[in-house]
Amino acid sequence: MYPKFYICGLMLLNAFLGFSQENQSSVEDDPLKENTLLEEVVVVDSRFEIKRSQSGKNVIKISEKELKNFQGRNLSELLQTYGGINIIGSRSAAGQNLNFSIRGGRNRQVLILIDGVRVSDPSRIDNDFDLNFLNLSDVVSIEIIKGAASTLYGSSASTGVVNITTRKFTKKLTVDLGSTVGSHQAANTSLNRFSYLSNFATIYGVQKGFSYKFNLASRIIDGLSSVSLGEELDRFYRTNFGFQLGKKQKALVWNFTYNKDHIVSDYDNVFPVEDADFVLLTKLERISFKSSYSYAKGSVHATFGFQNTDRDFEDSFPRISRASNLTLDVFNKYIIQDKFYAIFGYAHQRSSYRGVPAVDQNDAYFNLVYLSPFGLNINAGIRLNVHETYGNHQTYSVNPSYSFQLANENRLKLFSSLSSAFIPPSLYQLYDSYSGNLDLKPEENTTFEFGSEWSSAKNSKASLVFFKRTENPTLVYDYTTYRYGNYVNKVTYEGFEFEYKNKIFAAVDLRFNYTYNETTSGNLINLPKHAFGGVLDYDLSALFHFNASVQHIGSRRSLSDSKLNPYTLFDYKLTRTFLDQKLTAFFIITNALDAQYVEIENFSTQGRNFRIGFSFSF
Repeated sequence: MYPKFYICGLMLLNAFLGFSQENQSSVEDDPLKENTLLEEVVVVDSRFEIKRSQSGKNVIKISEKELKNFQGRNLSELLQTYGGINIIGSRSAAGQNLNFSIRGGRNRQVLILIDGVRVSDPSRIDNDFDLNFLNLSDVVSIEIIKGAASTLYGSSASTGVVNITTRKFTKKLTVDLGSTVGSHQAANTSLNRFSYLSNFATIYGVQKGFSYKFNLASRIIDGLSSVSLGEELDRFYRTNFGFQLGKKQKALVWNFTYNKDHIVSDYDNVFPVEDADFVLLTKLERISFKSSYSYAKGSVHATFGFQNTDRDFEDSFPRISRASNLTLDVFNKYIIQDKFYAIFGYAHQRSSYRGVPAVDQNDAYFNLVYLSPFGLNINAGIRLNVHETYGNHQTYSVNPSYSFQLANENRLKLFSSLSSAFIPPSLYQLYDSYSGNLDLKPEENTTFEFGSEWSSAKNSKASLVFFKRTENPTLVYDYTTYRYGNYVNKVTYEGFEFEYKNKIFAAVDLRFNYTYNETTSGNLINLPKHAFGGVLDYDLSALFHFNASVQHIGSRRSLSDSKLNPYTLFDYKLTRTFLDQKLTAFFIITNALDAQYVEIENFSTQGRNFRIGFSFSF
């Protein structure tokens, strides 16, 4: 069925029931927001706005301020600076396929949400979403939970959920403009040309009760060859266009979003490794509609999302792929009594890929949150996955935590969780003419974690989390048969994460993380056992800001089972504001020591590069 019919149906449902936008209910927010003005509020782990100390997870929350400090760079580079997260390809040539890994997982195990709506591409091997499409300038916050979250979010929420929130409306008409130029070259090459150009423009405001936003962005890069031995420069060209409309009433808020993105990306031959005039043309259309209605004891919510992806490969074996993903999620957030909250809902997903049968999945789920007055908090739930091909599967989550006050208004939180996940094979893994396997079984896993989090009244924070994930069966690519299959033995991933964040003096913010990850019978190709990173933000004055980051990636095994040496990268950024902070100018230098390293075997990596740019808001 065409997406416009789903949209019309939802609008009629909206008119009948009167839904309003998630997280806007003043009734349900009051008991949850009590005394939260001085403490960070998180949403993604329970779908309720609760204080961080009441959450049973160590939630990563990236604020708008942190995003601004990374302005002029990529979303994948920012995410890589947080513990437990590896994005393989973030330092390679533009257009490289990005492997998003949380705790040793792969793309198929990480769920991406944009404004709370699931996004994916069934034509990709892992039925995931390509982060290369996203424009960082339109993102205002990100929340990440690590560990299985299939109870609330369904299939693919196996090792983590990343909820990306884009820019919202303001009452005043606002225009944001920005541009960045620079280099994009390999190590030990002279910085003698501009090979990086990025621009964006966003207009948003309110007119006659309707909120609106229009955004346009582009990026052009042509400074690197895709393969490490190549001499021909491969271009990357991306355009983004989108608009959003919405309306808010007393109990009613809805918004509609449309995005159209286009990427032209050159790539080279890898069998054998050599320069080639290959081109990938990708078009992505995204539609979403969100609405909910608040009543005395809670609120009813509906989210609809549709993505259509066209990909044309112009290489030695030309091919065209057409895929679409449709999601519908309707749920009720109900206040049973003070400190006792519940969610029950229904979710539908339809994945289609040109030339193969479409697949439907229907889920019913229930989740309960209890926030006791003495510090004990429980988040638990269950979900029934009804898959058209693989039948019924149940996933569950039990997540208790205990928070108590220490001296000097410090707080300590102890937490643990036991949760399961279900991932059906992608349409590519089932039906690809070369590597597909119709006998594949779905992947099932169980994650256990426990940890502690210390926080102070001044928002300093330190956490230590131990985790263990068991996959049985797991989905693998068999290099002996060159087909996808199920590994016959139980696979485990385990390790720990340490994170520290503090404000030193009044002008310096520091965060540091270390991650250890180990596996039994699993696959850590291109992933390190040891990784650490740090970011320092220093307000030199009211007008100047300095940002420095360091990232160390330990030794890894490549696809050919050779050892990839560890490497350490240093990046710096200096920012200057003008015109009462309406105009911002910045200078960035990445890989300042011009280190030579291998991120992915046989593929190129970025050396020392610079970028200069500005943003203007009026």
